[in-house]
Amino acid sequence: MKPFKFSLKTVLEVRSNEEQVAGDVYARARGEVEALQLHWRALDEAVDATLSACRSAFDGQAQTGDLAQLQGSLRSLRAQLAEMEPELLRLQGVMDEKWQLLLEARQRREALEKMRDKKQTLHQYEARRTEQNAIDEMVLLREASGLATKF
Repeated sequence: MKPFKFSLKTVLEVRSNEEQVAGDVYARARGEVEALQLHWRALDEAVDATLSACRSAFDGQAQTGDLAQLQGSLRSLRAQLAEMEPELLRLQGVMDEKWQLLLEARQRREALEKMRDKKQTLHQYEARRTEQNAIDEMVLLREASGLATKF
């Protein structure tokens, strides 16, 4: 019997390539989100540090100019966080969409692989059955021709 050949091999390769591309796109989107989250955390830490400095300045004897500068810095940092929030939400939405595309591509590939595995299993079963039939036929022919040896 001839060896197994999956008729949809090219389609499976295309699906695998699609999954790879979707994975790369998802990885880039995730990297963008992580970079923006890192920047967000840095700004948030700067806000916390500025708040601590403001508290220290209010508790001690600080110059009015220093307090005004700290408050201005705090307003600026909070404004940057407010401006960044919609972009972060948008990027997270894009990342979620790319994840869905990756999952769909993976499911399409896995469906074809499952079909290939079933066909390969069936092919192997048929090969074993054909081989067994050939062996049975040889034994029957031997018996019929009288070449069988008796012990």
